[in-house]
Amino acid sequence: MNLLFWLFAKLPPDVLRALLRFAARVVHALGIRRKIARRNVALAFPEMDERSRDALVRANYLHLGECAADFLRSPKMSDEALFSMVEADDYEKVRGLIEAKEGLIVPTAHFGNFELFGVWAGRRGVPIAILTRVLKGSANAAWVKTRELAGVREIHKGWNNLFDAVRRGDALALLIDQNMLRRRAVFVPFFGIEAATTPSPAKVAIETGAPVFLALLKRVSRGKYRLIIEGPLHFERKSDDLQDDIRAFTARLNECLERQIRESPEQWFWVHRRFKTRPNEGDPDLY
Repeated sequence: MNLLFWLFAKLPPDVLRALLRFAARVVHALGIRRKIARRNVALAFPEMDERSRDALVRANYLHLGECAADFLRSPKMSDEALFSMVEADDYEKVRGLIEAKEGLIVPTAHFGNFELFGVWAGRRGVPIAILTRVLKGSANAAWVKTRELAGVREIHKGWNNLFDAVRRGDALALLIDQNMLRRRAVFVPFFGIEAATTPSPAKVAIETGAPVFLALLKRVSRGKYRLIIEGPLHFERKSDDLQDDIRAFTARLNECLERQIRESPEQWFWVHRRFKTRPNEGDPDLY
């Protein structure tokens, strides 16, 4: 698998993109996770007709193939080549914090080229740490190695590890668009549906007092991206109930993310069962 990834990185950019677009078409044609993607699109865009939904799902698979190609090329790219792919004006919003080694909390999502985002940040010298699940298997090991080569540090568990990362001056990336177990989630709207959402950004902000910046790497054309940073978003106590304030802050993050997805819906990860966990046991299964 490492050899395959090495070969991918050696291919000319347009050849690799064409290859992975073709692979994406095959995956779509085989129906791999296509039913899930169609269901998610139907839930998020009930006003959209069936033909438009199918077109959006196809575009999403092609987008993921293009993004995978650019990510897999990154280990063999020079800094100059990598940085030229990204319009990074929004980086100025956090540059001072990064250079002063003040910690910040970075909610992010499976939107745009989420893998290249970590690589770009690491290569820019951002001390980035990301909370992620352990990925098993040889393909995933090679994928994770590509992150490591860029300086991305993974955290797999432990609240204290998250707090320590921010206090150390890291940019702590937290994915906010994954389905959560009911006992670990707060339920807040996402595309009008009560979605099991991580409260991690709010809880880390409460503990550390660090500012929060939503950050995404949006694809704007073939091989070109734009860094999008919204913030600072400060956690505030607005009621006598801390849990209500956590839910309100988490809902605000979901609103920001949803707005970005609605602008470029083909760039979100529709193949994930985002709405699997329902607020109450016995609620109808959405899948």
